[in-house]
Amino acid sequence: MADDRSKRRSRTKADLVDLVYKSHGGITKHEAAEIVESIFQTMKSSLLEGQAVKIQNFGVFEVVPRQGRMGVDPSSGERIFIPPRNGLSFRPANRLKQAVFKRGSGKDEN
Repeated sequence: MADDRSKRRSRTKADLVDLVYKSHGGITKHEAAEIVESIFQTMKSSLLEGQAVKIQNFGVFEVVPRQGRMGVDPSSGERIFIPPRNGLSFRPANRLKQAVFKRGSGKDEN
């Protein structure tokens, strides 16, 4: 039996542009694309500057330092040192978690 997740399709940037276009009458599809791109560029530049991006009732994106650690080279099996680096973290807001878990449990959202 196939996993339900394999049937799901990821939401793309083009999908988001379509949603913005359809939900806001009076703007062109090109303007909707510019809005979506502007949001992503603002988030990206904020993260590159080390600023967290907090979206109320959605969550927080932030750059977090990762410590160096020992690992194993999968091709040789040799132990190697993985140097410290920055990682990207997302912490979902409680409302988002509640909505996702409520929906995932099969209960009605209303």
